Amino acid sequence: MLQQEIAIEVPKRTSRDEMNLAEFPLTLLSTRSNPNVKTLEFNDIIRTRDGEVINREWVITGADKFGLPTASDDEVLIGLLKLTVDQGMEDRRVYFTRYELLKTLQWTTEGRSYQRLQKALDRLSGVRIKATNAFYDNSSKSYSTVNFGIIDAYEINDARDSAMRDAAPSFFLWSEVLYNSFQVGYIKKLDLSFYLALQSAISKRLYRYLDKHFWYKSQIRISVFTLAHEKLGISRNYKYLSSLKQQLDPAIEELIANGFLAGAEYLGNGKDAEIVLVAARGKPRSLDKGDKATLRLAVNNDDAQQSAGPDMRTKVALALEDRGLKPQQIDRLLRDRSDLMLEKTARIIEHFDKLCSGNSRLVSRSPVGFLYRAVEVPENFHLPGEEPKKYQADLFKTEAEEEKVQKPTTEELKAKYLVERKREAKRLRGTVEDKVLQKVRAEVEVALARFKDNISPENFKEAVEHGVEERLLNLFAFPSFEEWIDRI
Repeated sequence: MLQQEIAIEVPKRTSRDEMNLAEFPLTLLSTRSNPNVKTLEFNDIIRTRDGEVINREWVITGADKFGLPTASDDEVLIGLLKLTVDQGMEDRRVYFTRYELLKTLQWTTEGRSYQRLQKALDRLSGVRIKATNAFYDNSSKSYSTVNFGIIDAYEINDARDSAMRDAAPSFFLWSEVLYNSFQVGYIKKLDLSFYLALQSAISKRLYRYLDKHFWYKSQIRISVFTLAHEKLGISRNYKYLSSLKQQLDPAIEELIANGFLAGAEYLGNGKDAEIVLVAARGKPRSLDKGDKATLRLAVNNDDAQQSAGPDMRTKVALALEDRGLKPQQIDRLLRDRSDLMLEKTARIIEHFDKLCSGNSRLVSRSPVGFLYRAVEVPENFHLPGEEPKKYQADLFKTEAEEEKVQKPTTEELKAKYLVERKREAKRLRGTVEDKVLQKVRAEVEVALARFKDNISPENFKEAVEHGVEERLLNLFAFPSFEEWIDRI
């Protein structure tokens, strides 16, 4: 009998991005530093939710000896964040081997790459940033003026040298300001494979900037000159709209071609020109096929004869999470699912991806909602080529029906938000490493120590557990109520 192969790609490599560093450039767009250029300056004007107008300024100076960071140093920065994530983000000091970092960055492991890496560390440890009203403090929810660095120190001990085999491991030390920003949760996930596979420095820079802002909204409207000069670091020698379009268009086209952007449109002329960038509905397609765990399942068209097993269940779960479903939803959906229904779920995910790539109206309003309803009862979902069932139409509401649904009140939304917050805290407790959890609990106990003698042991324990949950939620950037509202 004929069999068909289902392939679902599951990303394996996720890093983090510090969101202040995603807002303004840190590096040149070239791969070499011009010794005559020692300072970069960027600025913009924003209006807060309270109506306050803030002039932000971001000034970067490089060390005289090493110069300003270059485009490839941005990659190294993201690689260092990846190493930090892999070690639980529990310490400013992160131990590593250069070979490990080179493999993370997908660079070759020849001698030139080791030299290139050390030069990048020199530049990243020598650079200073003066952020005037431009460094967002996630603990106080306000902008501050800060002068800070990226790396305070690093030490390389060459394990390739037999005489150095017993030396202490290599390490780097994050600056205190930047590490504190990690700790208070002003970080976001970043698809490392997708980022590294982008072809140009402008594409990479634009991806990081947009990925930050698409977290809150699905489209961005911004001055072309502000985007190019202040956010991406394109030279101000490009003074005209036509020349800026020549710089921006290849990067925009690359992000559209690879599923991150749905489109872009220029509005207006001259210095008043703006650009609207629209997020794609689905997840970006990774360009690095070699870095994917691919779920491939040979399924008989008439009868599933091959057991899916626990590995299949895990891969389906990862595929659902990558497409926006929450872990607690996935656990509930797949808990008692049979092998046959796991196979049907895999087919549905494959069908969902095709709908997203084709911009189908079926997924235009709520892709995640469509997918959840589709896989909730997979036996009731009609795939192309299958016989439809009479109750299939219940999966899809018409726009008119959806508009009739009464919008929830603020109180109802707050209640839902608190439920989501509690669920996420519970999930984090079960997923973070024990040493991270122990460190967080110890910090909370120290912070609450002065209250210990004034309350009962039971109440103190309850206060500690609540504090642990709050710190975990901050550490892993759970959104505020206002941010959560913008995303639903």
